[in-house]
Amino acid sequence: MKKTLAILLALALCLGLLAGCSGGSGGGSDAPAAGDGERTSITIAESSQWWGADCTLLDGTSFGQCLIQEPLVALDDDGNMVPALAEAVNVSEDGLTITLTIPAGMYYASGEEVLPEDVKASLDRFKAVAPFASNLDAVESIEIDGQDVILKLSEFSSDISCSLSGTFVTVQDKDVLDTTSDDDLLWGAQPYGPYYISEYVEGSHVQLKRNDKYWTNNPNVKNKGPLKYEEITVRFIPEEFTMANALNIDDIQGTYSMSQDGVAQLTRDDVDVKTFVNIPNINYIEFNCHDGLMTDKDLREAMVLLCNRDTIKDDNNGMVIPAYSIITEGTPNKSDAFESWFKSNYNTNVEAAKQKLADAGWADTDGDGYLDKDGQMLELLIVGNDDVIENNTLQSLQIQFKEAGVKLNIETYADYGHYDVIAEGNYDIGLEHFGWQEPVLLLQYTLSDTANFDVFGISDAYYENVSKVQHTVDYDERTQYVEIAEHYLADNWITCPLYTDMSTMVFTPATEGIIFQASGMVYHNDMGF
Repeated sequence: MKKTLAILLALALCLGLLAGCSGGSGGGSDAPAAGDGERTSITIAESSQWWGADCTLLDGTSFGQCLIQEPLVALDDDGNMVPALAEAVNVSEDGLTITLTIPAGMYYASGEEVLPEDVKASLDRFKAVAPFASNLDAVESIEIDGQDVILKLSEFSSDISCSLSGTFVTVQDKDVLDTTSDDDLLWGAQPYGPYYISEYVEGSHVQLKRNDKYWTNNPNVKNKGPLKYEEITVRFIPEEFTMANALNIDDIQGTYSMSQDGVAQLTRDDVDVKTFVNIPNINYIEFNCHDGLMTDKDLREAMVLLCNRDTIKDDNNGMVIPAYSIITEGTPNKSDAFESWFKSNYNTNVEAAKQKLADAGWADTDGDGYLDKDGQMLELLIVGNDDVIENNTLQSLQIQFKEAGVKLNIETYADYGHYDVIAEGNYDIGLEHFGWQEPVLLLQYTLSDTANFDVFGISDAYYENVSKVQHTVDYDERTQYVEIAEHYLADNWITCPLYTDMSTMVFTPATEGIIFQASGMVYHNDMGF
């Protein structure tokens, strides 16, 4: 499974801004006391449910999950590592040694102190069990010297800062990790963070309680101590009307996900509607190159030429931005050369697509409006996630393909279940989404159906090239390797880029103050102050 995180989630990342208590080294802060009539709890909505409490075990996280874990480090506006859980971050000139100083006086909600040994154990566990363990492959050793955790890298890694600042690297109590199975930690984990999970009801909500001893060193936020609210409920509300109505009656105080149609249903006038690209992301289609009709490269190329990104944008009320490369605007090392090549050669060209189909022997022999060959209709299955934008996109593609005589059948799945379908090869076209603020992770996990690489025998060459993206120091040279990776995917028509999602989030005064950085980092610390 993949999603923005957050993402993009994800892929998506963690923590907040605006005034409040200050924390200090050596002992946490008193929790803010509520005045007469002030809220002590709030409810925030997400359109999809969480996949677990232990993000180390997950391959996708949601915005709300930033509330239960503090990142080891944060990023400044230039992408440099700055303190968060660590009170100091030092990187050697050659980039091969990273020293994280862990302060005394930080406590888990359990009351146990956060120790350097916990950080080392958590990083070791990430390298052993995380879906994205390869992100830390360059970390050759992890040593402890007093309060310092020292990471020794075998070679330069361009994405190390994103990995250490993300939601996937959680810091948990070593004693708990040593005595608890991964299965139990999936929902039972309580990493260091501003809140912890007190209740999880599948398909309904997660109940969070405040860690009153929480504090942070993050320079991006003003409130360094415990967050304002004693309890936060994160509700899972996939239906737009239900979410809008809940906002109207103040049943929820904010939502991380709402379409423009949902916004149009809001009746209260004190909401703050934010529309933006919250993290660089790409929505794209992956073709089944090893089974069914799409094994024909000419047919795949015709489908690429049929895709009209401007129509998809219109059908999504302007909430998407047409994209012509897998690595999109805002991501380091985006290849402008590849984008220009794609636009020049493979932007929408319906007539060229029709000619390619005709040359391949497809024709409407029975007058039903659909092409056929040797008694078989040109009928394809596209699978996607059951949310507003993806549903709009699937229907838009269905109409576009029908105009060329291609019958496109749609199947949607809740909670990104279509990725399992794609991985099993039970599809013709998959509509996929990935968000991340640097290119390495995205290129590593672009394919949900890894059998596609086997068809062309390029798996080893592709991943070797991605490794060069990760370990090349020179920025321009790294960008050239990104261009090569893009061509591996496009020259074989394994994937086709479509658009970047824009997100609409709605907050009432109770949830104002959340920071969204251009990198995709989310900080909740000053929410409601």
